[in-house]
Amino acid sequence: MDNNKQMSRLRLAILPVADHELGKFLPMCAMIFLTIFAYSLLRAFKDTIIVQAPGAGALLLPFLKTYAVFPSSLLAAIGYMRLRKNVDAGKAYYVCVSLFIAFFAIFALILSPYRDALHFGPEWLVGMQKASPPLSFFFAIIAYWSYALFYVASELWGTYMLSVLFWQFANETTTPDQSKRYYPLYVLAGNLALLALFPVINHISNNAHSDVQEVCGLVALCGFLLMYFFSVAQTAQRKEAREEKIVKKKKKKLTMMESFAVLFRSEYVGCIAVLVLSYGSIITLVELIWKAQASQLYTTKQSWLQFQGYYTLLTGIATIVMNYLSKGVIRQFGWLTGAIITPIAAGVLSCMFFIFILGQSSFAAIGMFLDIAPMTFAVWVGTYAVLLTKGSKYSFFDPTKEMAFIPLEPDLKINGKAAVDGVGGRLGKSLGSLISSTLLILYSTSGTVATAMDIAPILFVVVLVLTVAWFFSVIRLSVLYNNESKRLVDEQAASATGAA
Repeated sequence: MDNNKQMSRLRLAILPVADHELGKFLPMCAMIFLTIFAYSLLRAFKDTIIVQAPGAGALLLPFLKTYAVFPSSLLAAIGYMRLRKNVDAGKAYYVCVSLFIAFFAIFALILSPYRDALHFGPEWLVGMQKASPPLSFFFAIIAYWSYALFYVASELWGTYMLSVLFWQFANETTTPDQSKRYYPLYVLAGNLALLALFPVINHISNNAHSDVQEVCGLVALCGFLLMYFFSVAQTAQRKEAREEKIVKKKKKKLTMMESFAVLFRSEYVGCIAVLVLSYGSIITLVELIWKAQASQLYTTKQSWLQFQGYYTLLTGIATIVMNYLSKGVIRQFGWLTGAIITPIAAGVLSCMFFIFILGQSSFAAIGMFLDIAPMTFAVWVGTYAVLLTKGSKYSFFDPTKEMAFIPLEPDLKINGKAAVDGVGGRLGKSLGSLISSTLLILYSTSGTVATAMDIAPILFVVVLVLTVAWFFSVIRLSVLYNNESKRLVDEQAASATGAA
C-alpha cells in the first residue's frame, strides 16, 4: 500500500502520516516527548545538586562522567544484554522503566530526606581535601554518594530510555518508507519537550523545599505514562504487522578491536570518526568551563535552575529553527556547506568563549558598552556556543554524517557505521572528561585544589587543535564523498546501460 499516494500534498507537507498509521505514530510521539522531557529535567537537576553542593562544584562533573557514569554504563550494558537473553524487547522495556521509577522513588522518599545522616558531610570533605588535594574530587564523590547515584541514574536514563529502548523499538517496527516520514516528526516532538520544560523548571526553582520530590515525581509519572503509551504502540504494531510485513534489519555490531581495524584501514571512515570524536570532546570540555563559570554567577539552587531553564528553552528553539533550515541548506548548497556548519558553531564559538573567559579584563570595555559584567557576558557567550553547537549537531551534523555512509560499498558501509558508532561515539564522549579530570588531578598540588581557570588555557589549546582537525577532516571527507558519489552514479549508469 502506497500511503504517500493516498495523502494530499498539503497533508504530506504538514503531517505525512496516513489515518490508519496514527494508532502507532501518535503513541510513539508521546513516548519520545516524555522520554526527552524527563531526561532534560533530570539533566538540569543533576547538575544543580552537584554544582551547588558544598565542596563539590562543576569541576566534579568530569570525574563523575569518567569514574562513575562510564563503569556504570558498562555494568548496565552487561545487565541489559542478560535481560534480553531471558525476555523479549517489550518485557525488557517494562523492566527498565520500573527500575528507574523505583530508584527515583527511593531517592525522593529516603535518600534525599535523610541526606544529612547518610552523607559524610562538608566538614569531613574539607578535611580530606586539605589532607590530599589531588584526590579532592574523589572524596567529593564519596561524600555525596547519593547525589552521584542520582547523576548516574539520570545519565543512564538518556542512554537507555532514549538511545537504546525508544530508538530500538522504533527501528524494529518502522519500514524504510515510514522512517522517512516519521523520524523528522519524532525529532520535532522531542524538541517540543524542551519548550514545555521551561515553565516546569521555573516552577521547581521557586519551590526549593520540595524540588527533589517534584522532579522525581514528574520522572515517575513520565515512566508510568511511557509504559502505557508503549503498550498502545505495541498493540498497534501487532495489528500493522498482521496486515503488512515489516522488514527488520539487524544492525551489525563490532568488537572494539574490530572497530579500530576498520578505522585504520579506511581513510574515509577514519575522517568520519574524527568528526564524531571532535564533537564529543569539544562539547564536553567547553561545557565544563562554561558550567564552572556559570556556577560562580548563579550561586544558589534557585538561580542555577532558572538559568538551566532558559538554556533549555533556547536550545529547543535553536534546534527547531536549525532543523527547519538544514534540509534547504544541504539541498541548495551541498554536503560540504551542511557539514562545516557544526565545526563553525562548535569550534569558532567555543574558541571565542575561551578568549572571553581568559581575557575578561581585556574585554571590560565591551561589558561597559553593553552594560553587562564581563563574567556575565562571557558566560552567555558560552551559553550560546553550547546551545548552537547542540542545535547544529542535531540539525546538520547527524544528517550529513549519515549521508556520508550512503555511497560506500555495502560491506564498508555496514562495518564503517558500526566502527564509528562504537569507537567514535564512546571515545568522543569520554575523552573530554578524561582529559579535564586528569588535568585537575595534576594541577592540584599540596594545599590547593585546581580551579577551572588553572586548566582553561590547556583546554583552549585542545579545543583549538580539535577544531582544526575537524575542519581538515570535513574538507578531506568532502573530496572523498564527492569521488565516491561519482563512482556510485557511474556504476548505476553502467548497470542501467548493461541492463538495456
